[in-house]
Amino acid sequence: MDYSKRIAAMQEMLPQTNPVHVFKAPGRVNLIGEHTDYNNCPVLPFAVDREIIGVCQYRQDNRISVRDKQDKFGSIEFTIAQKIAPYQRGNWGNYIKAGVQGILDFWPDLPANMGGFDMVIHSTIPPAAGMSSSSALVVLASLVFLGANGIEVVSQKEKLFLAECCAKSERYTGTQGGGMDQAAILLGESQKALLINFNPLRCKKAPLPESHTLVVAHSLVEAPKTQTVMDAYNRRSTECRLATALISKELEATYQVSTVEFMGDLLPEKTGLSEAELRDVIQHAVVDKPYSVADIAQELEISEQQVISKYCLRNDGSIFPVPEEGFLLYERLTHVLNEWKRVLEAYESLHADDMIKLGQLMNASHASCRDLHQVSCNELDILTEISRKSGAIGSRLTGAGFGGCTINLVPNELLKDYIQRLGESYYRDIMQRTHWDDMIFIVTPESGARRLV
Repeated sequence: MDYSKRIAAMQEMLPQTNPVHVFKAPGRVNLIGEHTDYNNCPVLPFAVDREIIGVCQYRQDNRISVRDKQDKFGSIEFTIAQKIAPYQRGNWGNYIKAGVQGILDFWPDLPANMGGFDMVIHSTIPPAAGMSSSSALVVLASLVFLGANGIEVVSQKEKLFLAECCAKSERYTGTQGGGMDQAAILLGESQKALLINFNPLRCKKAPLPESHTLVVAHSLVEAPKTQTVMDAYNRRSTECRLATALISKELEATYQVSTVEFMGDLLPEKTGLSEAELRDVIQHAVVDKPYSVADIAQELEISEQQVISKYCLRNDGSIFPVPEEGFLLYERLTHVLNEWKRVLEAYESLHADDMIKLGQLMNASHASCRDLHQVSCNELDILTEISRKSGAIGSRLTGAGFGGCTINLVPNELLKDYIQRLGESYYRDIMQRTHWDDMIFIVTPESGARRLV
C-alpha cells in the first residue's frame, strides 16, 4: 500500500530538524471468539487494511508530544516518568500514555535515561466501532517509544512479548480486557486469520477463503469507552472471574486441584481430570440463577467485603456497581465455553474451506453474544438479520459490542447485490441515511504493526 502522500502531509507538521521515522499499526476484526480472550480462551481475528500511521522524530529529552493530523482531535504532551498520571477518562491520549507506561513497566533492560518523541498520527480505523483503534494506538506508541530508544521489534518472539506487554498496559485506561487485540495487531499476516491462544500467548494461522469476501458494516451506534460502556464491559469480565472462582473452589474441594485461574484452564491437561469430570464440576459449581454478593461470599467461604475488594473494584479503586438483578454467572460461563468450541470449529472450517459451516458458527456466535453475554444492541441485531437476508451466509457483531460493527461473510458472486441491498434496507430505510459508502466496506487481512521507514 502506498502511504507516501499521507506521510508527506504529516511530515510537514513536524519540526524539520531530526530524521523522520514512520510506523504503522493496523486495526483488527474478530472473525469469531467474542469476550473469550480475557478468559484465556482462544480467538480468531485478523489485522485489517485500515490503520493508524505515525510519523515521528525522536527526541533527546524526556518529552513526548503527539498530535492528530485532524485538528479536531487536538494534541497531547507529557513527560516520561516512572508513573505517568492518566488524563481524564475518555481522552485518547491515555492510549499513548498506556503504551509508554507499559514499556516502562514490563520491557526488560531499558536504557537508564529514556528519550521521547514528537509524532503526528492519522487513522483510517473507524473510532468506537469495535475495530480496535484504541489498541492500535497503544501498540503504535509502544513501538515508537522503543524505536526512540534504539530497540527494534522484529522477531516473532519479540512481537509475542510486546503483545503481552501491551495487553497489560492497556488496563492503564481502565478496561479489564484480554490480549486478542494487541496480538492480532502485531502478528497479523496478509490473507490469514490468526488462531490466538493464551497462557502462554501463541498463534497459528488459517487461510481466508478466496471464494468469499469479508465485509464490515457499521451499525451507526458508536461504543466509546465512557464510564458506562467500560463498566458494562468490565461487568462481563467480573462475572467470568466470579464463575471461574466458584469452579476453582469446587475443583479444590472435590479433586484437590488448584491450577485453575481462568476459564481457559479448564482442560484435562491442566487439571488432570477427564472432560466428563470437568463437565460435572462446572455444572455443580455454577447454577442457572442470578448471584448476589452474599451468594458468592457463601460459596467461596469469604466475607461480602472480601468479594467486593477482590472482584468488584475498578482500576482507580472505586467500587464497581453491583447489578441490581445480580451477577449472571451461568449465562456468561455458557457463552464463553460454547464460544471457545466455535472458535476451534471455525479454525478447522477455514482449513477445510467449509464456508457454510463457518457462516453457521458466526450466526450462532451472534445469538450467544445477544442472549447470553448480552453485549449486542437492537441495531446490531437488525443489521445482522438484514445482512443474512441480503446474501451473507454468516453475520455477527465484532468487537466488544454495545454498538460498533458487524463482520459478514459474503459469496463473491453476491457481493455487489449484497452491498446495494444492505445499504438500501438498513442505512436508507431504517437509519434514514442518504449515503453509506463509508459505512459498508470490504476488509482484507493485512500484515501487522511495524516500522515502515
